[in-house]
Amino acid sequence: MGEEQEEQRCNAMKYWHSPLRRRRPPHRAWVVLVLCALTLAGSLPAPAAAAPAAPPGPPWAGWAVEAYPEMSAAEMEALVRRLVAHGANVVWIGHNNPGEVDPAKVEPGLSYAVYEALLDPGDPRHEGAAAMLAAQRRLLDACRAVGVKAVLPIGYQIQMGARWNEEHPGDVRRDAAGQPLDIYGGSVSASFFAPRYRRDIEAYYRWLDGELVRPYAGTILMLNLSDEPLGGDYSAHAEAEFQARTGLRFSDVGDDLERLRLLGAFQSGMVAEYAAWSAALWHEIHPGLPVTMSFDGAQARRTYTLPDVEALFRDTPKNFVVTFDAYPRDGPPDVALSDADLVGLYLLARTVGLYSARYDKPAWLWAAANSWGLSQASRDPGSVSDAVTNGLALALLVRQGGGDLQGIAYWNYNVKEQGLYNDSHRTAYDVETMFGRVTTAFPNLRQAMAAPISRPEVLILAPPSRAHEAIGAGRAAVLLEVHPYQRLSILAAQGVNAAVVGSMEGWLPAPGEGVRSVVVLTPSAEYLAPGDLEALRQVLAAGGRVVASASVARALGSLAPVVPQLAYGDLVERRGNLYVAVQGVAMLFEAGREAELAALWREVLGLQTARPGYRIVTGSHALVYNRGPEAVPVELALPFQGYGYRYDADGRPVERFYGTGLQSTLGRREFLYLKRDPWAGVPRARVPGRPPRPS
Repeated sequence: MGEEQEEQRCNAMKYWHSPLRRRRPPHRAWVVLVLCALTLAGSLPAPAAAAPAAPPGPPWAGWAVEAYPEMSAAEMEALVRRLVAHGANVVWIGHNNPGEVDPAKVEPGLSYAVYEALLDPGDPRHEGAAAMLAAQRRLLDACRAVGVKAVLPIGYQIQMGARWNEEHPGDVRRDAAGQPLDIYGGSVSASFFAPRYRRDIEAYYRWLDGELVRPYAGTILMLNLSDEPLGGDYSAHAEAEFQARTGLRFSDVGDDLERLRLLGAFQSGMVAEYAAWSAALWHEIHPGLPVTMSFDGAQARRTYTLPDVEALFRDTPKNFVVTFDAYPRDGPPDVALSDADLVGLYLLARTVGLYSARYDKPAWLWAAANSWGLSQASRDPGSVSDAVTNGLALALLVRQGGGDLQGIAYWNYNVKEQGLYNDSHRTAYDVETMFGRVTTAFPNLRQAMAAPISRPEVLILAPPSRAHEAIGAGRAAVLLEVHPYQRLSILAAQGVNAAVVGSMEGWLPAPGEGVRSVVVLTPSAEYLAPGDLEALRQVLAAGGRVVASASVARALGSLAPVVPQLAYGDLVERRGNLYVAVQGVAMLFEAGREAELAALWREVLGLQTARPGYRIVTGSHALVYNRGPEAVPVELALPFQGYGYRYDADGRPVERFYGTGLQSTLGRREFLYLKRDPWAGVPRARVPGRPPRPS
């Protein structure tokens, strides 16, 4: 019996009530003891051979899959059928990384260079381009034959290919020194501001619409226009645009702070403008077709700039869907996952939900079930449970933020060198166990993506002007951390519903909804946007709490006569509901400071006790994940009658729970996942001859 079927059976029986978990009267204890004995004797379900057919989305859950030219049509169809038989209801086709013509590459797909080579039979790349296009057709044919939707990528970053770059050297992106911009060795991109780029990419898009998009209209769910577009642009075309808007050339900026912020804002907004322009063009070419770009989650969780995360939601048209890769760790597999990685990811996911809700913009995310996102070449490789909790946490976090998460795709089923299959690394997990447990979780994943939404009660105010100033001062084309998001463990990992905003404009809720607290991350009030100080005063006047630097506190002034008091290990000066950080705001929310700051967290965040691990508790779901290194005790009080399991590091259910509270112990890389019982409180049908169940 599969896990989902077992849960349904137990829901119908309604006999697994635990006095330990629910703290029921003792007369029910024997029921739990009998059931637990049967459970631990061997009746826990093994991974199912195949799941029931998945319902059509949204929500969508599936795998990213590479269309390799050496794969036959039969092989592709067998692959797709396997995914669908195990619960996938979408296939995300792999992108062309880098954007060149090479059918033997690790990640072959579609891009402008493939189109360019296809147009000229005399081009030495023509045969390879034809093979790459034919592979895309075969995979789309397989999806159509099986009856599953597909996301079709058609570009990588803003790359046009080496030949186009050589023919148009004045039209490529450049760094501040005038050199072609090659971010992280990913190859050189075109300047989005170059008229030639816009003419050529439009021709490609229109060709592609007739060649693939309309012929496969019933199969293609969405186009992915670009993977990981990021960074800035200091080319002549970019400078001309900057001058048209500000009257300044790049060389005129100097070290004037206001001009530095103008330059930084221009650079940080470039990719969002590229996304908006591209989506608008596709709306003209093919009205009604959703399009997306898959943005770099590593950059986003550390900076929220280059590109500006909020602008991706705010400034793009209705046909645009925002996608982020959102792996536990987004980087080379020889570096181990850290708490900083997860802290940044949890905050980003809630913030994606917040922006999605405000700007009515759907989102997709990529989770990881491969060596890239799970650090398989590192000293501490990830496990099956890391992959399963990655997807579940993303779904719950986005819904906590209030967002419309339409799909999660797991990266990657078969990409060479790092895929679940075709991995060149020795993995700490068994490949078939990974596939089985991730796919078994798809029904839970789709249910979590459709869970009731909430709204963050704690806002982390991180003005982008501080990052813009740093970008301008360094003439940066790509930027890492300015605001210390990854230090905010208490705000990310302890179940506090907190998200990042760049200003207070538009975030104060309607009366009765309330913002509990605002954590002002900037060290100086000069970075605040107009209206921020007044909004913070409104929060304080309404009884909310504000944590801020001394500079921001001085700018706020005092709403009423108060006597400042040093408190919380002399790390905070309290002035009524205003908490002034003595040594920096971020350190007040770091893990490991319970002795000094537990009382502050209770007052400001409503956090009764900080506990090891990562926890998310909503009105309908709960997830607790222990990354390690030691086993930890868990006590959990639920706002609902819940049922679920403790899962081991291989993602296997090993202990069952039912009730409104539980106590357990989580080993390293184990997790708890519980859902609200939809039948709680519904009277059970009377069975003839059986006495009524005691209440």
